[in-house]
Amino acid sequence: MHGDYCQFSRKTLKNMKRLYSVSAFVLFTFILSAQSLPEGFNCSTIIVGKEASATGNVLIGHNEDDGGMQVVNFYKISPDDVEAGEAVMKNGAVIDLPGQTYGHIWLEMPGQDFADSFLNENGVLVTSNSCPSKERYGEITDGGIGYNLRKIIAERAESARHGVELAGDLVSELGYNASGRTYTIADTKEAWMLSVVRGKHWVAMRVPDNHVVYLPNYYIIKQIDFNDSDNYLYSGGLKEYAVTRNWYKEEDGEFNFREAYGNERSAESMSNIGRMWIGVNKMSPSEYDIQDSFPDSFIPDEPVTVSHIMNILQNHYEGTHLDDSEKYTVHNPHQNKTMNICAGHQQMSFVAELRNNMPVEIGCRMWIAPRRGCVHAYMPVYYGVSDFPAGYKYYKNNDEVYENHFRVPEDMYNENNGKAWWSFISVTSFVDDDYGLRIAERKEFKNKLQQEYFEEAAKFDARLSEMWKRNHDEALETVTEFNNMIFEKALQSNKEYMQENK
Repeated sequence: MHGDYCQFSRKTLKNMKRLYSVSAFVLFTFILSAQSLPEGFNCSTIIVGKEASATGNVLIGHNEDDGGMQVVNFYKISPDDVEAGEAVMKNGAVIDLPGQTYGHIWLEMPGQDFADSFLNENGVLVTSNSCPSKERYGEITDGGIGYNLRKIIAERAESARHGVELAGDLVSELGYNASGRTYTIADTKEAWMLSVVRGKHWVAMRVPDNHVVYLPNYYIIKQIDFNDSDNYLYSGGLKEYAVTRNWYKEEDGEFNFREAYGNERSAESMSNIGRMWIGVNKMSPSEYDIQDSFPDSFIPDEPVTVSHIMNILQNHYEGTHLDDSEKYTVHNPHQNKTMNICAGHQQMSFVAELRNNMPVEIGCRMWIAPRRGCVHAYMPVYYGVSDFPAGYKYYKNNDEVYENHFRVPEDMYNENNGKAWWSFISVTSFVDDDYGLRIAERKEFKNKLQQEYFEEAAKFDARLSEMWKRNHDEALETVTEFNNMIFEKALQSNKEYMQENK
């Protein structure tokens, strides 16, 4: 069986409730870290419509920020036929099985409800940002849905819009069981933001093809055209419910989702405002002041490249008044009072290139930097990779991933377990120990490797299309060989760097 929610019966669920506790050590470190972080301030996302990118392709940049001791595992899950029946969600809700699930890349963070990212065989990508709402109650049915939502999108979505519709229907039916969140759901043609609120209210906005978005940890969708179903989707009674809660009055003027449903503390936090200010100004033709009202989407000053996104994702407010590290001389910039885009609790950074008019296997790829993008080069990973090396994942059998996601063995966090993750952790920790002194040399080392990745991927692309035309299977074998080379190159580079700095 593949590790799907749909494999669990009601009887199995009873056993699972005993297994869904993370080890005491992991829970303790998570709590300690969570106490030092602003509530709900996790993740940054950049969305680039296809006409706003330099290559004419949808681009998604994302920093995954999560406190505590974490691990990121890489899995390639095969498509599967599923017997008809019922699927039991983590909290007990039951939904119908789809009959078939699509294959997907799963960037998994064990024990976490809202940290995983996915790219499926239809080129549908899903990731998310915490966006706290003001809703403290909300209607929840049978435990609601939260953790399973993005995995259902990965398994079932045929397109980005279809993913939004699937998720919207589930939230409307069961209720979202966390405070709030904005999911980025994209494919090779378009990108959407889906903002969900605790309970059964949500709104989705299609990002205009010639626009870009920077998304921090508050809702950024403001006005909604309730008559434009091509670009906006929403739950029933969205405006009316806000009226009943006294969050909106008709006499106040046009309905504003962010003002009605958004958490004021989050919206007013400088850790959100500062990141929004930098993210928008790095792409906008207009120079915004930090006190200004920022647009939810806008036309960039120039076509956006993968490198441009990577640079924004590595930002620490350099050259601005928010960099109280004073160019890394006072302290590590990840200790800035105002949370950076490149945050101290970042666990992974990636840029997804969803290339159109190409088969997904060779056209969709993710540039992934484990742990922190300011320290590590972004590795090109093609969707067509057949599997990931044993060192980059924990379980040999992919069927165990979902089953054990909340049943995390202590060995997962053992730095001597031979997994690749610790190689990236060791380099990051070494740089962090004296960031101001070490980062210049590290950036030179990293940028050289990044340029090699760009050049190797370009050369590989030049012959990959012809290989695909001749023989799909042989082309996919070559994709896996190429990615294995990249994965090994990254580890070898980490080893060389650490040896040079003994």
